[in-house]
Amino acid sequence: MNESLFYEIKTANIIYQDVIEEIGSQLKKDQYIQSESVFIEEVHEREQHGNIEIFPEVILPHIQSENILKTKIFLIKNETNLMNWHDQSLKLIILLNLKPQEDQAVLQDIQAFMRNLADEDFVESLL
Repeated sequence: MNESLFYEIKTANIIYQDVIEEIGSQLKKDQYIQSESVFIEEVHEREQHGNIEIFPEVILPHIQSENILKTKIFLIKNETNLMNWHDQSLKLIILLNLKPQEDQAVLQDIQAFMRNLADEDFVESLL
């Protein structure tokens, strides 16, 4: 699997909204996205379209849009505590940002990663 596809982020924030805003700011600064506000809106829209929890204490919001400049899978963890998402605690947010018209090789790497998420031991290794 293409290791450059992954980027681990440690946050000091524990409130989900604060985490998403922090990530949006960082992604804009690092030129992974065009607009921080559009990114935050897209994360919330994705959440409204269905359950994004894939494992206890793990969520997988994923976005594909023109706002995304570089495809990346972000592994977001709190430095010392669990993060709060609605009424649940989170250990990990796996954020998939997918730019439109991505290369086939990158899409295959993402598909392989997504298949691995069905393996409980693999998810545990990410925590």
